[in-house]
Amino acid sequence: MRSRVGTFLATSALVVGTSLTLGATDAAAADFTFSKSGVSADGSFDVKVYYGGDHAGTMEWNGDPSGSEPGDAFRVKDVLADGFGIEARMIDPTTGRSATTRGEPSPYTSGWNTGNLDEGTEVFIQVCAVKGTGAWCSIAYQGHA
Repeated sequence: MRSRVGTFLATSALVVGTSLTLGATDAAAADFTFSKSGVSADGSFDVKVYYGGDHAGTMEWNGDPSGSEPGDAFRVKDVLADGFGIEARMIDPTTGRSATTRGEPSPYTSGWNTGNLDEGTEVFIQVCAVKGTGAWCSIAYQGHA
């Protein structure tokens, strides 16, 4: 009986240790922070993504056209070779608009996701760090067209 208890305790310790190690990997992956710039007069803003304090990427929203950059448009940049991509999704006023670096080597800048909006329309965009099926996301940040 004493041998079975010892085996059970040893096996339990191994399982708990393995679970804690796997859990630490997931927790480390969630070490993302987000920082929004001020909103300019035309509604433009950007959101910087940080991973463990290092700048990992950026989402840019352009309310109005500027030079060769379109208005009512957003894109993302991945600047840190950490295995994560950067993705942005428009939450409101329309859904289904997104820009991503998923599957691309860093550094990489996505194309602009464009769509005409009425002048002054409020927009809400969420920024995420993505890897596989996982996503570590910000709140939805506000600007305008």
